[in-house]
Amino acid sequence: QASLLKNDETKALSPASLQKELNNLLKFNPDFAEAHYLSYLNSLRVQDVFSSTHSLLHYFDRLILTGAESKSNGDEGYGRSLRYAALNLAALHCRFGHYQQAELALQEAIRIAQESNDHVCLQHCLSWLYILEQKIFDSCVLLEHSVNKSLHFGLP
Repeated sequence: QASLLKNDETKALSPASLQKELNNLLKFNPDFAEAHYLSYLNSLRVQDVFSSTHSLLHYFDRLILTGAESKSNGDEGYGRSLRYAALNLAALHCRFGHYQQAELALQEAIRIAQESNDHVCLQHCLSWLYILEQKIFDSCVLLEHSVNKSLHFGLP
């Protein structure tokens, strides 16, 4: 369903049907992180800010709780989950026009990424910072810097 939502939303289950299935899954296994993520995507589809925020936060909480992230990424797994949670929260707030909350979440993601020396996350943060700045005022310098850093790190 996540792949269908990403590639061809018309082939995915209806938002109500998908949420019903997800609620059934989560009733039996509330720590199923991927179900929370799919619920997040489904809530975005219907522009439900409360449910999408709730599901996104539960996704990252469950990811950290189960230790799945730390097993696949060594010692920095928890930090990685936290910085990407903050980055995704910033993107969510920006999508719904909550620019002040987006800026606060983005500042947190930047702080955690700097502490971890995660250049890829910082580059994603810079891209979102550019998007956020565009909503507030025009800035070409930030875009040029972002493109140069992306090229330096081999990012698209």
